[in-house]
Amino acid sequence: MHRLFAQLDCNNFYASCERAMDPSLAGRPVVILSNNDGCVIARSAEAKAAGIPMGAPYFTLREQAERCGAVVLSSNYALYGDLSARVMRFVAGFARGQEVYSIDECFLDITGEPEPQAWARGLRETVLRALGLPVCIGIGPSMTLAKVANGLAKGQPASGGVFDWQSLDESERLAQLGQMPVESLWGVGQRLGEAFRRQGIGWASELVGADREWLRRHFGIVVARLADELAGRACLTLAETVPPRKMIMSTRSFGYKVQTLSDLKEAVAHHAALAAEKLRRQASLATFLRVSIRTSRFAQGRFEQAAEVVPLLPATDDTRVLVRAAQTAVERLWRPGLKYHKAGVMLMDLTDRVHAQADLFAGSPLDEKRTRVMQAMDAINRQMGRGTLKIAAEGTTQAWKMKQERLSPRYTTRWEDIPVAKAK
Repeated sequence: MHRLFAQLDCNNFYASCERAMDPSLAGRPVVILSNNDGCVIARSAEAKAAGIPMGAPYFTLREQAERCGAVVLSSNYALYGDLSARVMRFVAGFARGQEVYSIDECFLDITGEPEPQAWARGLRETVLRALGLPVCIGIGPSMTLAKVANGLAKGQPASGGVFDWQSLDESERLAQLGQMPVESLWGVGQRLGEAFRRQGIGWASELVGADREWLRRHFGIVVARLADELAGRACLTLAETVPPRKMIMSTRSFGYKVQTLSDLKEAVAHHAALAAEKLRRQASLATFLRVSIRTSRFAQGRFEQAAEVVPLLPATDDTRVLVRAAQTAVERLWRPGLKYHKAGVMLMDLTDRVHAQADLFAGSPLDEKRTRVMQAMDAINRQMGRGTLKIAAEGTTQAWKMKQERLSPRYTTRWEDIPVAKAK
């Protein structure tokens, strides 16, 4: 049986999430800003049509946004993460297998589907009706061609958001690949693209036609497989289980320059708590903790940065232990008189909790009492919303937190923000 894949991609995902929760945004330009409301990181189709550039600092285009009536919002990561999880869980039930590729993309194994285009159109309509999120779907005999087809679905409005690579005949396929620069291919990028061009390969069609043994000698087996994938021979398979992370980081810029040790300790405690929650979610323990602090590279005066790695004996996932270690480290790193711009915590040398090794002198990393406390804390926060129960060292007001002056409600993750419908 020939393999068949679909690649599903949520359109303008951050802006679409905001619209799904606030229908009044429909048809209006929507702009999403980065941390501290700095730069544009996402735009609706209307904002793109209005000429609002990606990545530009917001203060440089404030007047342009006002002229076109754009709604400008802070990044609502809690909302985007939750809706992403809902989409991925929902569409997984429509396929034989799934690989979640990013926050707004996944691959689906639809091998054996007799009418793939009808299946894709039905799924697209179902996702829009159930979750309020528009998606595009590309279909192909390999994961790479499914990704190519998704790009065609986005770029051709007449496709209705669905494109099946198999609907093209051989000449049409070569013509489409002949219009695709090698740099635009999935997994290639600028550096490898330049290497291709030095060898006379500038378009995807030329890569498909290249001798496979020559590709292996000059670029390796991965590139040879990419050429096979573009030719319609499936070489990649779905990674249905996400491998555990090898390190976990939590870091953010401050909303204002931090000068006091107390604020800095609060910030690293908060980051340590967030990292610990992610650590427990993947059932790992951390052996080392790294704390880093720095001033702004763009402020007047000399740029300063400092970091310290703390060994954890035994390895742990206990928020209290990690917070204590992070705060002790930052006490040594802090220098009076400096205006700190950013702080972060990284958990390193992660080990599987199930196979954790005891230390001869420090004892076992698995303490039943500590485990029950952390499980209770996570259960409360899952049910009542993140931050309902937290370590006192994280602070209550957290005035140092990043600016989010245009933040929309956390509609799906915070009880106080759940929309209420009233009937007269």
